[in-house]
Amino acid sequence: MAEDFSAAALALSRLSIRPRGTADIGLLPILSAIFAFSLGSGAWSAVVAGRLTQEGAGTAVLGVLYAVCEISRLPAALLLPAATLKLGARRVTQAGLLVLLVLPLIGLSGLDNGQVMLIFILTALPAMAVYVGMPALVIGASRAGRDGWALAWLGMAGGAGGALGPWTGGLLADAFGLGPVLMLFAAGSALMLPVATFGKLPARTAWNGWTVLAGRGLPWLALAALGLASAADAGRAALVPGELVHQGQPLAGAGMLLTAGCAVAGLGFLVFGRLADRLSAQRVVGVGVTILVAGSFASALAVGWTPAFVLASSVLGMGASGTRLGAELALINWLGRDRAAVAAALGETTVLGGRAVGAPAAGGIGDAFGGAYAFGAIGLAALLASGVLMLMAAIKLRPRVILQPVSSPDVLGIDEGGLPARDFSLNS
Repeated sequence: MAEDFSAAALALSRLSIRPRGTADIGLLPILSAIFAFSLGSGAWSAVVAGRLTQEGAGTAVLGVLYAVCEISRLPAALLLPAATLKLGARRVTQAGLLVLLVLPLIGLSGLDNGQVMLIFILTALPAMAVYVGMPALVIGASRAGRDGWALAWLGMAGGAGGALGPWTGGLLADAFGLGPVLMLFAAGSALMLPVATFGKLPARTAWNGWTVLAGRGLPWLALAALGLASAADAGRAALVPGELVHQGQPLAGAGMLLTAGCAVAGLGFLVFGRLADRLSAQRVVGVGVTILVAGSFASALAVGWTPAFVLASSVLGMGASGTRLGAELALINWLGRDRAAVAAALGETTVLGGRAVGAPAAGGIGDAFGGAYAFGAIGLAALLASGVLMLMAAIKLRPRVILQPVSSPDVLGIDEGGLPARDFSLNS
């Protein structure tokens, strides 16, 4: 009986809520759906931060809110790589989208600050499940050898949606309140669901197990770079909306400025995508960290001058995105192209840790000393962390000299002049 139940459970786990054959949707429809999803997600996140700031919440409160979101996802994130490996990227993504379609029902009775924060926190986990499946969808729709370019277009589509999201959300919130913004988020999830159901995924290969992968060496440098970029980007996300509102910008004006800044950052995705297909993932990470540090210090110097501040913070975000792209490619190369979703799920665990530290730390420094010191702290921390990563890489790549015992000349049958000490001819 137990064996029959196990066999039935195994057969059930292989079922999917999709047709037997997947459709070759193409990259453009997938990117369009990702754009719509990112548009709704970006609109909702920016409007929540702007509304709480208008009602007196400081950057420390926003940082704690972001940290709570990340911590709430941590238990599931620890199991997400195994769940994605077992169930597949398609089913994990579908589950996240279905939850996001149901959550707006919480706001039917009204959207006070408590409900807004509750929905914001509860959307964190299913949104993570959706983002985990996106790399597998775009890689499945692209040619082999163009993974970096495909991930760059993924970042471009997501960045474009994230760029227009704050502006669109600000316009809707100023005119109609938060309800339509939440509906926009749900609509983006609805458009993403058919793509997740019918999109083509990379062909599966045999899985040798985690033990075999660990024997090849764990990608610690990629995970560390991923955590660094995520912490810096979370700090930026916690500081920039509040800083713009404190400078007197309305929600629509702040959203428009964030849109312009994200458009600048979006161009960097294509540059990093081209670099990723020509250079190693480690070099892409190095370029990304360099831009991240420069953008952090530039943001610290530009606080108070809105156009320059938006541009500098966008450079920071571009560097963080480039660093993440290189680190994600390193994880994909480690796991295999057909397990891009598992690599993304594994990276999310590190991303959660980085965001949970970066957002409250930057927010607390911003409340205590001001935004300039907070961005300076981000740049200094990134600079120190990059130095540690470079040292670790140098140690790992250092040539190792293997010493072997040298036998004495007489044992080898060689005299002091290098000639055979014994006669091995057949006449002896």
